[in-house]
Amino acid sequence: MITVAGGVFFSVGIMFLLLGGWSFWEKIKFENELGNRGQFNTTISKLSGWEEFNKQELERKQNLVFTFLVIAGISGSLGVGLAIAGKNQPTQ
Repeated sequence: MITVAGGVFFSVGIMFLLLGGWSFWEKIKFENELGNRGQFNTTISKLSGWEEFNKQELERKQNLVFTFLVIAGISGSLGVGLAIAGKNQPTQ
């Protein structure tokens, strides 16, 4: 039973690792989109207040990547640990 729980935690870790990779890709895409704006768009964004919103959005995306990767690491570690504990547990 412990081994099954380990497998579940490990699969959750893999799922969050994939989500972390996807959100990292989205963050890079957003950074490129902000970097490729022209001078006119940048000036208009600063005057209208959208630049602050873009900064907050980029920070939110960075936090999301970090959160997904931390959850993936913790779940994967728990999964491997439980699988090893279940494998080494004597049968009754």
